[in-house]
Amino acid sequence: MRAMKTPALITLSMLLSSPAILHMDAQAARPDSARSAIAAQSASLITALENGDAAEAARIFSADARLSVSGIDGVREGRQAIEKFWQGALASGIKSLTLTPRDLEGSGDLRIETGTYAAFGANHGELSRGEYLLVWKREDGAWKIHRDYGHSGGAVPAMSVSAGAEDRVGLPRDYATALRRVSDTVYHEKFGLTTVFANDLAASINGSSQQHYPDGAVILMEFAQPQRDGEGALLRDARGEPLKGPIDHIDVMRRGAGFGAEYGEERAGEWAFASYRLDGSARIAFDQAGHCAACHRNAGADKDFVFRTRPWLPN
Repeated sequence: MRAMKTPALITLSMLLSSPAILHMDAQAARPDSARSAIAAQSASLITALENGDAAEAARIFSADARLSVSGIDGVREGRQAIEKFWQGALASGIKSLTLTPRDLEGSGDLRIETGTYAAFGANHGELSRGEYLLVWKREDGAWKIHRDYGHSGGAVPAMSVSAGAEDRVGLPRDYATALRRVSDTVYHEKFGLTTVFANDLAASINGSSQQHYPDGAVILMEFAQPQRDGEGALLRDARGEPLKGPIDHIDVMRRGAGFGAEYGEERAGEWAFASYRLDGSARIAFDQAGHCAACHRNAGADKDFVFRTRPWLPN
């Protein structure tokens, strides 16, 4: 009798435990609904950028989101600031973005995603790549990016100057004091605060009848975020000029004999263009700046492809 009792107990134990085992297996097999919803939101972000819609991209972020990525100073906080970040990114030439998740962890209303990203410009030329960390938060029933941290992984071939080519443009050192400030600081809803600087050669034609700039002329445009009060209004100095916040990037154009040949049909006279971060590293290398030249073609050959809609300050 004793010998038959053990199998019976084992069978009973298995029967009693099997519902728990089945429940655990069902939980393991059940897909995390957050995963598919987050993937859909990531796709919406990418679509918004491909459509050039910074406002739609910002709507993927939570109301109190924070963004900090390579190439910008400080942290962008809130949808309005993040929308302006994407406006600047799109204006600088970003056309698309890919996100390759490595893992997604968490529970409840928070998920943490890590992975790699790549940003692309015109003709799918790669602008940058690196690592990202996203904190997703469920807000009003939808998953939103609550924290966005990214850093580039170093030089990217498409952003670097071609092998053997020397940067024809360059970011003038201490440009704010070394060059002349030739315009008031102007606020634009899309671009933030812009200030134009020029070297003496470029400034020499201000007010003259000369149409073309001399070789060696340098014109620089600084893009910065404005300072705002607690209600979002621009803070201004005693002269009424908006106060600058963090500098996003600096665009530079330099004129020289034979410059611009690398842009082909997009060439704008004998100007070379580039965009830099504040530390002097290239955002858009001169031999990858064909889209900048194409834009300046709209200024016209009669103005030497320089937009002159903003009057320069007197010498």
